[in-house]
Amino acid sequence: FPQDSNNPGAEFGRSAFDVRHRFTMSFSYDLPFGPSRSFATRGWTAALFGGWQANGIVTVQSGSPFTVSLLSELDNSNTGRAALGFGFNDRPNVIGDPNVQNPSADSWFNTKAFEFPPFGSFGNAGRNILEGPKFANINLALVKHASISDGGRLQFRVEAFNLLNRVNLGLPNAFLGSPIFGQIGSAGSARRLQIGIRLL
Repeated sequence: FPQDSNNPGAEFGRSAFDVRHRFTMSFSYDLPFGPSRSFATRGWTAALFGGWQANGIVTVQSGSPFTVSLLSELDNSNTGRAALGFGFNDRPNVIGDPNVQNPSADSWFNTKAFEFPPFGSFGNAGRNILEGPKFANINLALVKHASISDGGRLQFRVEAFNLLNRVNLGLPNAFLGSPIFGQIGSAGSARRLQIGIRLL
């Protein structure tokens, strides 16, 4: 829903899924160990180190846009919209530059740049005028196939999600009136490791 149905132009802005820059690379590489490989090994060393393959996905992207709003229970515009339960419609007035030089989880944007509009009016803050934290991630899997009888194979997998254990922050609290307005209280998953065996 628009903040003001009589002023749809005030809703002009970036889409919530408008990530301006995104780079994704996937790769698969046969490690050079084992028979017929660059580093030939024999016996137990060939069984242990040979036949491994590395697979990975690297993702880097810029932040997602977000909208600064009033708390959903605040019907500042006095339109009754908040009582409908949809929420997040009334926006504040912008009275300064909301951007900060070095955003952090404790202060992602300048909260003093926003104020409540006079009761019964709509705020002038645009939709999705701020951008959240960037995202970077590397997932890596080491896979080895071992032949068994009757044409079957065993697949051994060692997988790491968020290999570098990077902290990918979530979006900040963007609701004027909240005690944690402007702060980030969530992040993506930390590094996870898993080992698996699969019969093919």
